[in-house]
Amino acid sequence: MNKPTDEADHAHQGTLVWDGWLRLFHWTLAAAVGVCVYTGLFGGFEAMDWHQWGGFTVLALVLFRLLWGMAGPATARFSDFLRGPGTVLAYLRALGPGQAPQRRGHNPLGGWAVVLILLVVGLQGVTGLFTTDDLFVEGPLYDLASDGWARLANQIHGLGPWTVGGVVGLHLLALAVHRGVFKERLLGAMVSGRRPEHTGEDVQRRPLLGGGLMVLAAGVVWAVLTYLP
Repeated sequence: MNKPTDEADHAHQGTLVWDGWLRLFHWTLAAAVGVCVYTGLFGGFEAMDWHQWGGFTVLALVLFRLLWGMAGPATARFSDFLRGPGTVLAYLRALGPGQAPQRRGHNPLGGWAVVLILLVVGLQGVTGLFTTDDLFVEGPLYDLASDGWARLANQIHGLGPWTVGGVVGLHLLALAVHRGVFKERLLGAMVSGRRPEHTGEDVQRRPLLGGGLMVLAAGVVWAVLTYLP
């Protein structure tokens, strides 16, 4: 008896395109990266424990996202949104004010932006394990690195304010363009998981699988930090 009303409410809310685990990953990664950037630039020696724990969190989250990109719901999978150069160029040519081609999940350009962000923050996390300030702070795996690799890790990690700041800036700019030019509320969708401009079936929720993979990712990082040094 209430079916028409339920369908109307669903249509008004839009389709669930981002599952809960993907949204948790997104906002936790944003917080962890923020902690790392702030403590790295302004925290001083006293904040290095927070900096390292932020980096460990980033590594666990990146590993989880790689796993979720293979086993998660449709819109979380890399196979859903990674496309070749021809598709990306066709998408760019089709752009126009208020008429961006609609996709339920990431568009072809945004898909590669996801990969870029994961590469940049993941590389920062990995190189941080092998860095040292030659005074007080060493990464937990510093003793395993050769002199050449330690120097390279220090150089790459030192570029963090530029590389991480660059991809975060591009991400925020893209959000602003989608909101102002294409009238898409991407930020709100990453909070609620729903996009009002889309109708159709919600993505499949996989709470137990997501929890298991998150525990697995955290366990792998913990094991590396515990048993490799």
